[in-house]
Amino acid sequence: MNTATAVPVERKRGEGEGRGRWERARLATRALGRAAMLAAAAAAFGCSDDAASGPGVPVFPVKGKVTFEGEPAAGAFVVFNPKTPPKAGAEAYTPRATVQADGSFSLTSATEGDGAPAGDYAVTVQWTKPVKQGNDLVAGPNVIPKAYTTPATTPLQVTVKDSDNALEPFAITRK
Repeated sequence: MNTATAVPVERKRGEGEGRGRWERARLATRALGRAAMLAAAAAAFGCSDDAASGPGVPVFPVKGKVTFEGEPAAGAFVVFNPKTPPKAGAEAYTPRATVQADGSFSLTSATEGDGAPAGDYAVTVQWTKPVKQGNDLVAGPNVIPKAYTTPATTPLQVTVKDSDNALEPFAITRK
């Protein structure tokens, strides 16, 4: 007769029985990441069951610069709001950009820096400079005057042409 005696074995966290829980969590996280990447790719490539999504609209490079009170507005968010709706069957774009350290920006509609469709735009700008809160930096209040933050009130109006577009700088002041 063969008898075995159970001897307790000390295990470290992540080994043995507990390892299954950590492994399952790791696999679930990886699966969620893959699902998010697939969803982003589908959105980027226009995969949709929507019948209104037609062929893409041509976009043209748009580069510009934003300053506030003479200072580059590094980190400001610029949005080109179309003044007219897209044609039937055309995809609607709201071109946008984040201002770089030197104040420059390059618009994105579908892929990074691709530009904007030709047309007229009301340009809005928001800039939340970081402020120190304890040991962290957090977004502070918008420092750009309120008039520049909505398409109906912004004085920044632009026409994007069907070629390369180098815009005059947007020199924003407190007035």
